[in-house]
Amino acid sequence: MTMTEAIRSNIVECLNFHGRSPRSAYWWYVLFVTLGSLVTFVLDFLIFWPPMDQIGPFLVESFGSVSDFYIRIMPITTFWYLLNYLPLIAVGVRRMHDCNWPGWWYVATVIFVTVMSFITFGIMGPQSAEMMRIAFDPAASTVEINEMLAQMDDMNRLSSILSGLQTLPSLLIIIWMASKGTEGPNKYGEDPLA
Repeated sequence: MTMTEAIRSNIVECLNFHGRSPRSAYWWYVLFVTLGSLVTFVLDFLIFWPPMDQIGPFLVESFGSVSDFYIRIMPITTFWYLLNYLPLIAVGVRRMHDCNWPGWWYVATVIFVTVMSFITFGIMGPQSAEMMRIAFDPAASTVEINEMLAQMDDMNRLSSILSGLQTLPSLLIIIWMASKGTEGPNKYGEDPLA
């Protein structure tokens, strides 16, 4: 399966959670989404970000909440990811089926990683905003800077724990999606490579 065939197939079958898909269908689509996100992030940066001398206040305001971050800092990229979320879920389920595994394992894992990302950002975002406010404030006192550095230490510990909780499920997804499918038919359908 070529990249173009994978993109077309996953868009057409974005609501198909039955049957099987080969590894190439998943990985070509992941590459397509990744390359698209790089382009959309550059567009977000060029269109929505202020000049460098105003970046401090902009980031402080934007890190106040998860929705502010995604709407103010990267609206085009957010739209791109939302547009491709369902096709990625569908092809992931079909990949699981290709390996003769239940698709809900993939769905549950992706939901867990997504929820953990929002929790992490919800906890870390406001603290990051306060730290940026102090870091970009030329009038910040030594006491404020020292308090900020102490908070950063605590934040790094918490961030490491929350990131660690996301790592194992993310690795599982990579392993599952890289696994060779069962040869011949299985309970989910015919071999997509036959």
